Amino acid sequence: MAASAASGGEALAKTLFVSPGGPFYSIQEAIKRAESGDTVVVRGGTYREHVVLDKTLKLIGEGRPVIDGEGRGTVVLIKAPRCTLKGFKITQTGSSLTTEDSAILLDSAEESTVEDNHLEDVLFGIYLKNSPRTLVRNNVVVGKKLDMPNRGDGIRLWYSSETRIENNFITQTRDLVIWFSSKTLIVGNTVEKGRYGLHYMYSNDNTFEDNVFRENLVGGFLMYSRDIRFYHNVFAHNQGLASGYGIGFKDLDNVVAEENLFVDNRVGLYLDNSPHLIDSWNEIRRNVIAFNDIGASLMPSIERNIFFENSFIENTEQIEVRGGGTLSGNRWYVNGRGNHWSDYVGYDDNGDGIGDIPYLAESLFESIIDKYPNLRVFIFSPVSQAIEFASKTFPVMKPEPKVVDKYPLVKPIIPDIFKARKGGFSGSFLTVSIILVAFPLGFYTYLIRYGRRRSGYR
Repeated sequence: MAASAASGGEALAKTLFVSPGGPFYSIQEAIKRAESGDTVVVRGGTYREHVVLDKTLKLIGEGRPVIDGEGRGTVVLIKAPRCTLKGFKITQTGSSLTTEDSAILLDSAEESTVEDNHLEDVLFGIYLKNSPRTLVRNNVVVGKKLDMPNRGDGIRLWYSSETRIENNFITQTRDLVIWFSSKTLIVGNTVEKGRYGLHYMYSNDNTFEDNVFRENLVGGFLMYSRDIRFYHNVFAHNQGLASGYGIGFKDLDNVVAEENLFVDNRVGLYLDNSPHLIDSWNEIRRNVIAFNDIGASLMPSIERNIFFENSFIENTEQIEVRGGGTLSGNRWYVNGRGNHWSDYVGYDDNGDGIGDIPYLAESLFESIIDKYPNLRVFIFSPVSQAIEFASKTFPVMKPEPKVVDKYPLVKPIIPDIFKARKGGFSGSFLTVSIILVAFPLGFYTYLIRYGRRRSGYR
């Protein structure tokens, strides 16, 4: 057996080597011979075996060695605390949802690290069960080519609080699942081509930052949690027929969502019974909600949400009240600053960036389709135009405004982070699109101001 002694406080720790040329030819045999605190280094080659780490070890791959599960069961099981698994390609798990066949399963393996692994042709990718304070970083997870109902989750956290999920790429799986796992940081991940980019329940005090959720049926859906923070995330091209939310909130309290991008989803932001607690408020600020079928959809009973300095840009319907009604129990401006609405037709006579008349969301046809969603197919038809014309011609037909923003912003606010952002679209494309929208509105405002001055009216 080839081994080297470590120095200092770990003088008894050894390094054991596995390679096609020996001294160990099997990863599991090296683990069997190792003692807690040792390191097992695996060099090159393909190892057709199922690995169990049942003691505290570092298992390190050099040259991206392959662990091939040959289509059976879970490939790597870690059931000891403070383990490290790094540098492997892991492939061909089993296909049983019943037994949750996984590439990497951590079971009661707290304070472990799973880093820089490539997982391909896997049912479940990385599954943390009762493994808090774990680091999952820089992994690639590619699921099996299965229909959506038969897929497993790319990363799943189950009772694994205080975990850090960082810079992972997940594609062709079912969900990124976080359940019963609080005080967790999810940063820099990309989740695409799945069912729920993020599937989340009963997890409090978590932060999501700089993630991309794209081309899923649903970008993310979060339920029954509180004290959640979202910063600088992208929810893009999520177009599931029955849902297609960029992100959905249900029974969420004390949420802060700031400087996120919701673009080209069926519904950018969906709120259901959020906040839930009577003394709770959610704050939605400085987000870009652009080019969605519906910018934001809220149930009519929703109250205590604060929307300000958001940019609602060219959504087919800016705000939907699902089932009809108004959203008067929410706040649409703070300290004299509201939101930008690309369909605002007011003016800014004094040039302070705030529209001089309120923004009113009061489309008659929109109020009809909010009550009867099946009529949405007529949204670009002559029927909708006729209804809007009648509403403007006969004010008695005009509905009560869904939203009243007393201080609309004349120009959109585009956070710097989205001007050169990764994620399947270019920041320059977004900026140019917004300029194309904003220019005619600005020109219209100029004409109104010029006409008012020419007439002597102030």
